[in-house]
Amino acid sequence: MMAPYGKSLSTLQEQILSHLPAPGRSSDPAKYLIIIDSLAPLASSHVELFAPFLTSLLVSPAISLLASYHADIPLALSGSPYMPDTLHMLSYLATSILTVSSFTQVLARKRARDRSLHEPIFGLAEQKEGVLIGPRKKEGDIALVVNMEYRRRSGRAISETFVLTSSSKFNTVPNFMVLDDCPLYASLPVLDSEVSGSSNSTEQSQTTFNLTLTEKQKRDREAVVLPYFDAQTNDAQLGEGGRILYQMGTEDREDFDDEEDEI
Repeated sequence: MMAPYGKSLSTLQEQILSHLPAPGRSSDPAKYLIIIDSLAPLASSHVELFAPFLTSLLVSPAISLLASYHADIPLALSGSPYMPDTLHMLSYLATSILTVSSFTQVLARKRARDRSLHEPIFGLAEQKEGVLIGPRKKEGDIALVVNMEYRRRSGRAISETFVLTSSSKFNTVPNFMVLDDCPLYASLPVLDSEVSGSSNSTEQSQTTFNLTLTEKQKRDREAVVLPYFDAQTNDAQLGEGGRILYQMGTEDREDFDDEEDEI
């Protein structure tokens, strides 16, 4: 365990590399894990050297780096306008990303989406003046939402969202489960009959006239003969294309006059 406060970046790098194997020693079967509890001091004081410092610690495939980044801590902007911020840089360099959020906030956003409303915003996105306070624990607020994104060597990313609940002897829900399988998050299924029944009732209630057909109108609708393509029949030959055919009935013949026939 090292205390980085009061040390330069080069001194801290030398102390960390002194506990790691040399780059040429590939026969060492041991695995090494570097844990950084917070990247905020490093990202705020050394913006331009942030990414090179982290990559310089991974001198061997047997070394892994685990670090936490607090998105609610505002950081100073970089001197170059073309340089990306630290969060985008970490997202590009990392092979596995775990994003933690509040379960109550996720439920609030889902309720807004189900009602076709704007999703509520929390944290720095609210742009409110004052002191930033973390979410207070309530009686039912005992869960966290963890979004996991794992990137393979081919570059393909696999993403899944889980719910992490606190362990209790009275809790029958698993401590770690997929978000869609959580009973509090999953919505009740809506039957097709209920949807059609509700849509019909709303249409009838919003109209001032009757939209239903009588028995005679239904029989007349079934007796209507529409034009059809001869390509749909078996008599059509290949390569000729389709032609619209229409058989005139007695009502159509009465509508045409002799002058129209000559034309």
